[in-house]
Parts: sequence; structure tokens; C-alpha cells
Amino acid sequence: MTLLRAIAVAAAIFVLAPPPPASAQISPNASWSCEFVNSPTDCGFNLQAFASSRATTVSPGRDGTTAAELTTQPGDSNLYGSGTAERADMDIGISTSYCNQGQDEWWAHSLMFPQNYVIPPAGSVWNWGVVFDFHHTGPTGQPNFQIASLPTGLEFWVSGGPTVVNGPTDPGFHSVAIGPVTKNVWYDFMYHVKWSSGSDGFFQAWLNGQQLMNYSGATLYVGESCYLKLANYHTPLGVPISVIHSRVVRGATQADVQLPSSPGPKVAVPNVVGQTQAAAASALTGAGLTVGAVTMQSSSTVAAGSVISESPPAGTKVASGSPVN
Repeated sequence: MTLLRAIAVAAAIFVLAPPPPASAQISPNASWSCEFVNSPTDCGFNLQAFASSRATTVSPGRDGTTAAELTTQPGDSNLYGSGTAERADMDIGISTSYCNQGQDEWWAHSLMFPQNYVIPPAGSVWNWGVVFDFHHTGPTGQPNFQIASLPTGLEFWVSGGPTVVNGPTDPGFHSVAIGPVTKNVWYDFMYHVKWSSGSDGFFQAWLNGQQLMNYSGATLYVGESCYLKLANYHTPLGVPISVIHSRVVRGATQADVQLPSSPGPKVAVPNVVGQTQAAAASALTGAGLTVGAVTMQSSSTVAAGSVISESPPAGTKVASGSPVN
């Protein structure tokens, strides 16, 4: 019999408590960034709203300077294809520099739900909201990635593949729960994505330094690209609703985009005990960890080639890229 000691990482559990404010200077190596220093439409953002007054700068932002607040008023519907839903969005536009087939990118952004944000209530009508998305370039269907606000809480939604996704039951749709909405705190999101309409795509997502999603699969629709939207888009709820966006960054590496004060994303070591050596190694590398020292040892209780222990143990939070013995 053999003993394999392996260190692994799995998808992290959602985080409820956002961190305290941090000094968030942008890395000089970032490919692109925006902190809305002068106006909400800094950095090339285009406003999709009833009036320019629906987008304002507010202070402080995530990094102590400014942020962009998007506000809808009752009746802000039938705007830029919104139908009966109300919208105050900003998009950065289609570009060959990001969100195209085969491109591997890191992104980070921060957002806050102010006191007047209304969580979509459960009711006879399905209420929903969207606060961030990478929108596909086609005329119909779900965006390739979005943060959805639902009566049950926030969720990540990913859609892609050969067929345009129109709903959660369609092939090519993937969702991960984030957790409930907490007002007046910063949510610091970070993403590592490979844009692809095929099986080689992936989308990894962190909130406040902990990984929540490790998706593998299509992240684009065939023949399409996507573009960034900072959103406040929702079913009508009869009152003004605001979302605050701050510190949007794109880069080639994690270090280019993460908050300087953050130790980097941590993930929970998955339980690989009982798995074969090959399966355990696949689980570790798929989660962003590396296989550490492997020790072979006879055992009277564990099948040959299977893992009987791991160090650190399952559930331990470790930095992405750490070895597991």
C-alpha cells in the first residue's frame, strides 16, 4: 500500500464581512485603470442613463479619493434596450485590448451598496438586479459574466459556448452564490479569466481575498467578444436606487490589480484523502495550488495509490500557488 501526502486548494466559501478601508494605489504595471478622479465618465466610460445627473462622483472612494455613484429614479426604463427594467449603467466599449477570444486577463473592482440600495424583494414577480458585467456583443441573451442581485443574495453568473444563454436552465450557464447584500461596506472583487468560446476558458473570482469561484468552460459566445459595464440595472421597485463603483483595474498578473494591502487571495485546502494520486494532483492544480512532497508508505487500511493524509489539512486557508504535501 502507499501513502501520498498532498497539499491542495478548492473553491473558497463566500465571505460576509468586507475588509476595512485600505490605501489602494494602482500598480504602475496595470494595463488600464480608473478611479473617477474628475467625473464618472473618466477613462472613456459611456453613460447609459436617463440623464447625466444619474451618474455623480462621491467621496471617499475605495482608495480614499473618489468613486462613481449610479442612481436610477422611478421610470428610468426603456433605455438602451432595458425594456421595463430601470437602468443607470456605464460601459467602456468594445476593444481589441481586452475581452477577446484567447486573451488571459486579471481584473479588480470595488463596489458598495449605499443605504438607499433596495435588495430585490421576493414576490409574485421575479425581481432581480445586475451591478457589474462583461456584456457580450450580440443583441440577445445573458452577458458572459455578471454579478446578479436577487432576493436570495448576490451571485456570480457565467454564460458562454456555441449557443446563446437566455436563462439559468440553458446549456452553458454557471452560477455561484456570493452571499447576502451588506450595505455601506466595500466589496473588493478580483477576477482571473481566460476568454474563450471553448472548453479551455476559465473564470476565477475572489471577494475580499477569498476565492469563491473556480469555473472551467466557455466564457464567450462563438464569434463574439465582450465589454465591461459598471451597472445599476434592475426591475422597477418604485424608489431611487444607487450603486457605488470604485477602483477598476485590468492587468496581466494578480500583482497588477490586487489591493497593495491585501496578502493576496487565499483558498481552502480541499479534502483529497481517499483519492488517487492523479486525482488529488488534478484537484490541487485545478484549484491553483501545487503538489508538494509525496511520500510513499505501506498501509493496511488504504488502497494502493490513494491519499491517506494531507498537510496542511483540508479546510486550511492558504495562499494561491502554495504547495500541499
